[in-house]
Amino acid sequence: MSNILDVELLNVEFNINGNYYHAVNDVSFHIKPGETLGLVGESGCGKSVTSLALVRLLSKSARVTGNVLFEGQNLLDLADNEMRKIRGNGIGMIFQEPMTSLNPVYKIGAQISETLLLHRDISAREAFVQSVDMLKKVGIPRPDEIMDEHPHQLSGGMRQRVMIAIAMACNPHLLIADEPTTALDVTIQAQILELMRDISNDFGTSILLITHDLGVVAEMCDRVVVMYAGQIVEQGTVDDIFFNPQHPYTRGLLNAIPKIDARSKQRLQPIEGNVPSLTRMPRGCRFSPRCPHVTDPCKMQSPELFAVDDTHFSRCWMNEKREI
Repeated sequence: MSNILDVELLNVEFNINGNYYHAVNDVSFHIKPGETLGLVGESGCGKSVTSLALVRLLSKSARVTGNVLFEGQNLLDLADNEMRKIRGNGIGMIFQEPMTSLNPVYKIGAQISETLLLHRDISAREAFVQSVDMLKKVGIPRPDEIMDEHPHQLSGGMRQRVMIAIAMACNPHLLIADEPTTALDVTIQAQILELMRDISNDFGTSILLITHDLGVVAEMCDRVVVMYAGQIVEQGTVDDIFFNPQHPYTRGLLNAIPKIDARSKQRLQPIEGNVPSLTRMPRGCRFSPRCPHVTDPCKMQSPELFAVDDTHFSRCWMNEKREI
């Protein structure tokens, strides 16, 4: 079975004061039909930049190279008008903050119908009916009334459901969800995740789930890509990452998660330091200034992705077995 998405050596550089700096460096991954892939890491590690590069929504100061093959078609080679036909149709996207993603001056119905009218040869009446039906599918009560309301009249959970309805209006084959549960309480978060799981099961939609929450990853994903400072540092199945983490950064993320069975006085283990600036990337391994296992070679030369096994890869000199 061919992959629905193949990302090959994706690089994103930003022009800062006349110089280009890497925000994403040689990132490669794939997504299979019906699969959910988690893209995880701290804020500033390149997750959102990667997702925006895939759908070509970065600013003009960005320079993007590599290959992004969606159903065999390289999105980076398409003209702007061809790319617009794919966004919302073949690829849907849920942005991080629904209050800023939804247009505050347009009614909910107009914003959902716009997607259908742009990509489907249907009348305004048919678009309205399909929009109401989509609101029902994402679990919004009294959908006919909601169609006539504005974003500020809805709760955060309701706005996020509207965003999912817009993203899924044309039944895209791939859904990119960037921190879809940020700022939602745990009850609403569970409902949104269950909704996304149902969408994947019912429509066979592949999902790229971008998050910093490893609990969400464990619940939702089939495979995981861990990013740090613009690079993939580890990737594998959910079991690989949670039960056999090989990169010190991945272990650090897991150790920082509160455990329900932990003793009350047991302290969390934070990762010391911060993600490096684009303009001041360390020499050698990018995680070396924060790594508890750093050695001299780590400070001099950047490791490649090494194979731990057939499905599991880690960018750490401790895993040097064979290069992929």
